[in-house]
Amino acid sequence: MGFLDGGGEVGALLRAFDWDGHPLGRPDRWPSALKLSVSHCLHSSFPTAIYWGPEFRLLYNDAWTVLAENHPWALGRPAAEVRPDIWPVLGPQFAAVLASRRGVAHVAQRLMMLRGGVPTETFWTYNSSPILDEHGVPYGILNQGLEVTGQVVNERALRTAKEEREFILTLTEQQRAQADPDDVMQLTADAVGKYLGVDRAGFFEILPGDVLRYGACWVSERLPPLTGTMPSAVFGARLGATIRSGGTLVFAAPGDPDAPDQTALDLTGTRAGISVPLVRGGAWQGAFYLSNAAPRDWTRGEIALVEEVAELSWDAVARVRATARLQAINVGLKDEIAARTAERDNLWEVSNDLLGIADHDGVWIAVNPAWERLLGWSAAEIIGRDTQWLRHPDDHNGSAAEQAAIAAPGTAQRLEKRLRTRDGSYRTLAWQTILFDDRLYTNARDVTEERRQQAALIAAEKRTRMVLEAMDGMGVWTYDAAADRFYSDPGFAALHGFAPQEAGPGRTMAEILQRIHPDDVPRTHAAIAKSRETGEDSENEYRVVLPDGTIRHILSRSHVLRDAHGRLEQVIGVGVDVSRQRELEDRLRQSQKMEAVGQLTGGLAHDFNNLLTGISGALELMQLRLKQGRIDDLPRYIGAAQTSAGRAAALTHRLLAFSRRQPLDPRPVDVAQLIAGMADLLRGTLGPGIALEMQVDPATWPILADGNQLENALLNLCINARDAMPEGGTVTIATGEEWLDAAGAAERDLPPGPYLTLCVIDTGTGMSADVIERAFDPFFTTKPMGQGTGLGLSMIYGFVRQSGGHIQIRSIPGEGTTMCLLLPRHYGAVAGTAIGVGVALVAEGAGETVLVVDDEPGVRMLVTEVLGELGYATLEAETGAEALELLAAAARIDLLITDVGLPGGMNGRQVADAARVARAGLPVLFITGFAENAVVGDGPLEPGMALIAKPFAMETLAARVREMLG
Repeated sequence: MGFLDGGGEVGALLRAFDWDGHPLGRPDRWPSALKLSVSHCLHSSFPTAIYWGPEFRLLYNDAWTVLAENHPWALGRPAAEVRPDIWPVLGPQFAAVLASRRGVAHVAQRLMMLRGGVPTETFWTYNSSPILDEHGVPYGILNQGLEVTGQVVNERALRTAKEEREFILTLTEQQRAQADPDDVMQLTADAVGKYLGVDRAGFFEILPGDVLRYGACWVSERLPPLTGTMPSAVFGARLGATIRSGGTLVFAAPGDPDAPDQTALDLTGTRAGISVPLVRGGAWQGAFYLSNAAPRDWTRGEIALVEEVAELSWDAVARVRATARLQAINVGLKDEIAARTAERDNLWEVSNDLLGIADHDGVWIAVNPAWERLLGWSAAEIIGRDTQWLRHPDDHNGSAAEQAAIAAPGTAQRLEKRLRTRDGSYRTLAWQTILFDDRLYTNARDVTEERRQQAALIAAEKRTRMVLEAMDGMGVWTYDAAADRFYSDPGFAALHGFAPQEAGPGRTMAEILQRIHPDDVPRTHAAIAKSRETGEDSENEYRVVLPDGTIRHILSRSHVLRDAHGRLEQVIGVGVDVSRQRELEDRLRQSQKMEAVGQLTGGLAHDFNNLLTGISGALELMQLRLKQGRIDDLPRYIGAAQTSAGRAAALTHRLLAFSRRQPLDPRPVDVAQLIAGMADLLRGTLGPGIALEMQVDPATWPILADGNQLENALLNLCINARDAMPEGGTVTIATGEEWLDAAGAAERDLPPGPYLTLCVIDTGTGMSADVIERAFDPFFTTKPMGQGTGLGLSMIYGFVRQSGGHIQIRSIPGEGTTMCLLLPRHYGAVAGTAIGVGVALVAEGAGETVLVVDDEPGVRMLVTEVLGELGYATLEAETGAEALELLAAAARIDLLITDVGLPGGMNGRQVADAARVARAGLPVLFITGFAENAVVGDGPLEPGMALIAKPFAMETLAARVREMLG
């Protein structure tokens, strides 16, 4: 056991540890690789840890204990128990090291660690090496590392500070170029709003009576601008006192102590904000404010930046206003002029641009220090000479004197030229020169790096274009925004049906759009508009209609280029012919449809053969017992036949639901009331090991649907959730309300508008992506053979789609599944829910006559028998034509019962419509095995009409007839 000698505190703990019964066993029996690793670990001064075995049990040295909040408890325990907070990151990394048997180093790895019970962002640099036995088999990980959080945070802070300083300097320079105070404030609001990513930024000023007058404002799409006036009292007396004292108001959420009154927050839509008072001479003049539509934790850096920008901006506003007053009253205020001159002198001194004043011949009279900083030449070497001696030999024109010769006074001239530095290199400068009072005032910006990058981009584009031009079915193009011309290679022209010689002169945007399929033009316009607005790379697929009528599918990808002022300059892109790919995809989809049909017919034949065996066998036994005179067993055989028939009816309903042709009885449904009525049933179905939680708003929107089918769907979803949680868990039923815009509705193949969401959420095993993709396929199931038909979800899908809705699945393997139904909101009233009960066949008729129309003699016989038992007189017809003859001849008909599908060219709905022409208000009861939308429709039937689905119980028919005849 000498390998445990030394090692300080941890070594002593390891030697004293009771290893009997521990998964690692006694140290003297440890593998040699583990012993050597532990010895190396204990005698290392660097933080070192060993993760051993399939559970990665943890051993470490004294240097590593500073990293463990639970030392010495952590010794010998699985790493997942010791550091569950970071194991989701370390676990896969260690597994990869063992699998590859190669060490891996991680630099500045981000780990969210619990410190003092609080999630804390930390960064670590560490190395993980596999520990191999003498046969090269990996059994553990040797890990060494240090925390570098402070270094990363400091580097981040330095970058942020630099960015903020550059932002403020740029903003200050832009403010100085503004001549109107409103422009200064608008510029500041725009810049800060975009830089910090807030939803609203702006200024307000204080009018007499403590009234706020809102001015310049920038907003995102989430909040409207604030305009007009508002009393400061709306925001609360305490808020006004805080701001008047010069203190910055900061709140991260409506409940913060410094937050304004809730009335003001609701009025402005604000949930987080910063307000910096603008106080001058002890007077509250206004404020610079930021608003966010959602809670936000403001950092100290953001608050400091806003405060500094507010002060600088208000100074700029004051400066512009003072200048305007000076120009208006035309008085010489010497002190004010001296102050402004000093500020301009400061700008002259600190500017990074080359500023200079030259005479009419281009000889420099004055230059700022930036010349020496950038070029290395002192002012003494520049003044008294022009720049010809510094100019690049290839730049043959564009000197200051040449510009003066062609420039009209007061007109700025722009050009680029290169000047030599003291070390012999050249810098490219963008010059702007204006002639005023026989003096040339010049500003030159260093664009050397920009031009280098542009040249590299052009070269890369040229190489890419050469490669793409050599490929079939592909073409490259460039769109010149100023000229509105598409310039392309012959390949792109050919893709759109243009002759190769038409590619050179270019085509307009309108000419290209004329070749696009009309159905794809709106989407193409939207893609172009988004690319122009955001500047992001875009991708769009559209169809091209060639002159000969051929349809071609084109996939286009583009990249936006902007000029120095951020304006759209060019768009470059590539178009690829994907017609063959789309054709193959269509063939694949057709093949998949045929496979689904095969599965459907095979499964249907199997199940119905079983059910028919039960029915026919029971009938044969009944016939045999009747011949034998043994009638005691008849109820048992009758029950068996009815059970098989009921199962067959349930199967046909599932099949019809899958095909979206089941007969529905859509009525207004109060979903909250329906769920409450099912609560006991659902709890009993889920069992004692699964908790049922309800997140149902009693005032949730009503829907128009078949309540019985909705109950079946909800029950099926809960059963699936139960089966996904064999060890128990929680099922949550939640409702919600959602408005689908045009984009969201198109994605779900629904019309835009309001939808109720009904979700069943479980904490079970979850689904993989491939299972989700096939979840609604008929007869697809993940359950063992004999424990599922595979029609449950396909039935729910058919019902939801037939009801005008959508179903979607969200699932994470190992965490659970959420099944959400989206059903259209119903704006009508919801009637009370009737509870169906068994009805005995007791004669209650009072001489009423019922016309029964059905092409199936057996159905007519059963229906007329039931009606006779109820005391009603009956008339029979096999076709629609026969029914119309009876309707025209019979003296009295009180109710029409008709099948929907009839032979002879007239369906049941047409018979009903004709009957109601002759006999207004005649009650009509449709009986059908499936719902043909063109005949019955998905909406509610007309008053006096009802529908029941075959097969139906005779008691159900009797109850519906009594209901309709009163």
